Amino acid sequence: MKVELFGIKFDNLTMNEALENIRGFVVLPYSEFVVRAQKDEEFRNILNKADFCLCEGRGLYFMARLLGRRFKQNINGIELIYKLSQNSKLFLLGGKEDIVKKTAEKLGDSVIGFEHGYQDLDKVVEKINLAKPEILLVGLGSPEQEKFIYNHLSKMSSVKLAIGVGGAFDFISGQVKRAPKIIQKIGMEWLWRLILEPRRVKRIFLGVFGLILLTFKNMLSLKSRK
Repeated sequence: MKVELFGIKFDNLTMNEALENIRGFVVLPYSEFVVRAQKDEEFRNILNKADFCLCEGRGLYFMARLLGRRFKQNINGIELIYKLSQNSKLFLLGGKEDIVKKTAEKLGDSVIGFEHGYQDLDKVVEKINLAKPEILLVGLGSPEQEKFIYNHLSKMSSVKLAIGVGGAFDFISGQVKRAPKIIQKIGMEWLWRLILEPRRVKRIFLGVFGLILLTFKNMLSLKSRK
């Protein structure tokens, strides 16, 4: 079942349903994705052409409810990665060399290869094919990671599932500390990250407040139709 929100078609799945069903090219849009997709038509089209599009982030989950659209669950990307790593062979691509290496160490023997994101990515495709992973996790930042998967997945025959994971490697490696559970639950993890990384203020502002503005515009549009 699809839920359309801000021009993006989401698959309405729980975490367990996602683990049982996802395959191919999977995207995990959160607030910043959604805001960028309003002006970047190519990016929006890529999100809608993905095999699965899952709601990632409490903010998006809450805003959907305000508009009368209910997701079964918001899918936390880091939790999804840990669950996928239990039974599959993973390849990690993205981030700085020390961060992706630490992430691989944290995820253990399930990781059969990794490469940092600051190199010729066409050559990385050859390395992925040599490793033959089942799952590819790409942390190049948005929209670069989605465009990379969209353009290269067909060239990697062993990869059955490829996901853009944004800054997940920063958290898994321990480079950035995750917010306490209560902060995550109330949808304020963005504020926690702003405190830890004030240099991200522009991105966070555009994502959080851009999503709020989009929501209220949609609410006004719905009221005007009544």
